[in-house]
Amino acid sequence: MNLAYPTYICLDVPEPQAGVVLAVRERHCERLRGFPVEVTMAGSSGIGAIRAQLDWADVEARLTEFCAATRPIEAEFGAVVRFPDTDIFCLSMADPIPFEAVHDALKNTRVRFEPSRFPFFPHCTLRMLGPLGPSAVSELFALRVPGRFVMDRMSLYQRMPDDSIRKAWSAKLAG
Repeated sequence: MNLAYPTYICLDVPEPQAGVVLAVRERHCERLRGFPVEVTMAGSSGIGAIRAQLDWADVEARLTEFCAATRPIEAEFGAVVRFPDTDIFCLSMADPIPFEAVHDALKNTRVRFEPSRFPFFPHCTLRMLGPLGPSAVSELFALRVPGRFVMDRMSLYQRMPDDSIRKAWSAKLAG
């Protein structure tokens, strides 16, 4: 795999919750249509994307070992959050502690990461761009995605030069 493109480590959100998020994105964010429904563990906050100059075979071996030792996370979405002074809305996690533990453990894999200017905040993005009217803002803040779910798959997603996202690698959490 070519690590020259920004490469993010994510936990995939399963159905039926993923379908609910996709429907919200369809209604409120053209830019996120077709993007994976996930919680980013490395890339957008906390530790940054995987460093571009690293050797893929070494990174893959370290992440494969990490996934084999890491337990799936039983999760539930919390409230909708709006990032300050933006039109970025996301679903928080009802219990962020397991995600913080995985994020912190990734720091010890000896995979090197780019810097990130934001503190780690586990979330699933609902919308990113463009102004919103008051009714859309109210609709987003009222959203609830019920039900517990198991996040048992770690994936690497790459942002391509045309701004599309492609899944580059995936492994089951099996610890």
